[in-house]
Amino acid sequence: MDTIEKIFNLAIKNHQEDKTDIALELYNQILKINPNHSQTLNNIAVIFTNLKDYQKAISSYEKAIEINPNFADAHYNLGVIFMKLRDYQKAISCYEKVIESNPNYAKAYYNQGNTYSELGDYQKALVCYDKAIKINPNYSATHNNLGNIFQKLGDLQKAKDCYEKAIKINPNYVDAYYNLGVISKELGEDQKAKSCFEKAIEINPNFAHAHNNLGNVFKDSGNPQKAISCYEKAIEINPNYVDAHNNLGVISKELGEDQKAKSCYEKAIEINPNFTHAHNNLGNVFKDSGNPQKAISCYEKAIEIDPKHIDAHYNLGIALIMTRQYKNATEHFKLINYKNSKSFLLQCLYKIEDKSIFFKELDYLIKQGENNPLIGSLISRSEIRYKIKKLNPFCGDPLKYILITNLTEEYNFKNIFVEPIKSALKEDMFSTKAQGLLKNGYQTAGNIFAKKNDFFDKIKDIIHLQIKKYQDFFKESNEGLIKNWPKSYDVYAWLVNMKTGGKLAPHIHEFGWLSGSIYINVPPKLEADSGNLVVCINDQVSESENKINPKKTIDVVTGSLCLFPSSLYHYTIPFESKEERIVLAFDVKPNYLK
Repeated sequence: MDTIEKIFNLAIKNHQEDKTDIALELYNQILKINPNHSQTLNNIAVIFTNLKDYQKAISSYEKAIEINPNFADAHYNLGVIFMKLRDYQKAISCYEKVIESNPNYAKAYYNQGNTYSELGDYQKALVCYDKAIKINPNYSATHNNLGNIFQKLGDLQKAKDCYEKAIKINPNYVDAYYNLGVISKELGEDQKAKSCFEKAIEINPNFAHAHNNLGNVFKDSGNPQKAISCYEKAIEINPNYVDAHNNLGVISKELGEDQKAKSCYEKAIEINPNFTHAHNNLGNVFKDSGNPQKAISCYEKAIEIDPKHIDAHYNLGIALIMTRQYKNATEHFKLINYKNSKSFLLQCLYKIEDKSIFFKELDYLIKQGENNPLIGSLISRSEIRYKIKKLNPFCGDPLKYILITNLTEEYNFKNIFVEPIKSALKEDMFSTKAQGLLKNGYQTAGNIFAKKNDFFDKIKDIIHLQIKKYQDFFKESNEGLIKNWPKSYDVYAWLVNMKTGGKLAPHIHEFGWLSGSIYINVPPKLEADSGNLVVCINDQVSESENKINPKKTIDVVTGSLCLFPSSLYHYTIPFESKEERIVLAFDVKPNYLK
């Protein structure tokens, strides 16, 4: 063994033991003896690469290649550096040189595929990954990254197959489990997604993204408390994980914990001031808590960052309606076709009394098959205002579709409804929100059914049963309310507590389909109509010769359940009593409006 070989072997030994200073000194000794020792130059470059001194590394690799133009490893390692520096074209050129020297260099095809993926040239990336797999079928990372490409191309099943292949080759491949979880979630296979994220966390307990996505699975499967634990764990691992802060805000908002949601969104914005979703979601907190002006500022900020942010335009339009800026709202609803945005545009046109454009837009929406309570309400109201009759796709005569049930005849009302709800209110189980329509009372925030509770789960089951009975009762009807019943919906519920003198002003539930109220406690009536519910066509309480408002007064008592189309305006008649009037109100909310 000659001197250079002895020094080289000793240098490699120290290099492998991370004694880089000694290794570098030994490599330099070799270059003093033989400046053209290309392998030494390559190894020196590897040390500089690990030290992130990329310019010295590049210089050393280039010297090695100048000495030995077919030095495949040097070309490959140089390509890796150019990838780190995002100089993708130079990286591709390096990998091509590797393949020229060694057509069976699987890693070169693999990294070339990664480079094309970064450039968004997914078809070329596919070709590279396929070549890498042909050379080495057990290259698990290639299968994983090939799955990423199929996912980006929208071929979810092929992506899933790739991730499963990667896991079969390497059962502890944490990224493949995570990616398989993501794709399974997209395919609606929530249980598999849950298993994959849990396996990824088992392999790497500090995998923040896996905790966050596991939280999404729990949130979507109706387990908010477990979702919260996952998001909080992700934040514990990475305090600057902006998506986890935002997701924690979303679940907190659903639970009616608006103050916590607000803090989460503000933290997300602090971490990333250009996070449009957080600005939009913070706006929702302000909007739903009765502060539309602050909401408007948040939505405008989101749109400033991303002028095409559909949610922000939609929500800004609704906030502008809340502040009666109908003309400004129209400008945002005109830009989008999202959820029931065109119906809100119609509402704005009605409010500014632009008769010709209103009917032009209404005819267009009817022709397009648009059907929801807001359109139904606007058709009924416009008939009163303009004396122009239109076929109502939602419900032509909504006052005939009110169904009253006495729940005390079917259930132990006190045990199932009264005691759990009074207990929840007494223990402040739910946060409250500002409600401008309500006088001498308060309303709970969020969906009371979002929190897991055996008593409330029982109440929700009963409501679902009563909704089914409503459908059966009117099953022969040709009204769109019944015929076009939402294929997928949820029940969104809240509590309204009023004290003496309390009343609720006329309003409709634009995001519902069928609305309902269960009367938990109705105080004794000092007058015949005290505390009763009024359902009507128009939003005018007072009537005159020029303002007709067909209506029906419903005599409600403790135990009453009232179901009615969400296109109907409704309000309560004031009452005087020492007792509180407690109502559980709810909507059948189509999932496409969520």
